[in-house]
Amino acid sequence: MDLQAESNAYWDAKDDRVDQRRLEFLASFVPKDARVLIVDGGPGMLAEVLRARGHALQMTDVSSVAVARARAKGFAACVADTDSDTLPFADGEFDCVISDSAIEHRFHWERALKEAVRVLRVDGTLLLLVPNTAHWRHRWNLFWGDWQPVEGSATDRCHLRFFSRRELERAVEALECTTVQRSGWAAVWVKGLWPACCRMPLIRSVCEALARWWPTLFARDVILSARKVRRSSN
Repeated sequence: MDLQAESNAYWDAKDDRVDQRRLEFLASFVPKDARVLIVDGGPGMLAEVLRARGHALQMTDVSSVAVARARAKGFAACVADTDSDTLPFADGEFDCVISDSAIEHRFHWERALKEAVRVLRVDGTLLLLVPNTAHWRHRWNLFWGDWQPVEGSATDRCHLRFFSRRELERAVEALECTTVQRSGWAAVWVKGLWPACCRMPLIRSVCEALARWWPTLFARDVILSARKVRRSSN
């Protein structure tokens, strides 16, 4: 499988429409005035939100199509395949490194995370968002002995890896990062995860509050904010 070719085909076919409220929520975890690296940032939808908040930005993506679109918007962006490439940045260069809905598309996601941590300064913020395999809908389906891929969820057919909040925490702790904050986004627009009534404004608000409070069960997307700690001298 050629991930670069697949990614180019994806961004050739997809416009910039995205869950804007999710991006705004994710951006709220970025420290003020941070120098930010977005790994696998696509054509820059999250970058636009962060630029409006005054952050200095650098982007990478495996897709040359996405990088060209990001550059056309004025972003510093370069092609990098974290399955095989070393990120073209110095150790500790960034205050915040973000991986938004990316590592689930990777063959070697551990390598991608290791590179993200390498270019993050000590005490910097590692911000990760991944689709949540432990969502209550997936649990319900498995209870009945069924594993149905749900488009737009953790079980989407385009995903190569599956994550829960606890697995993500173990992964960052193995890279000498400490979890600071856990949260989640409900994404009630994903029809295969939520009943239609959940898209009514009042019920949607309740679902989104539940996702923030108990992301392991109610979040479509798990959000993890971690701090890079200094390596032990032992």
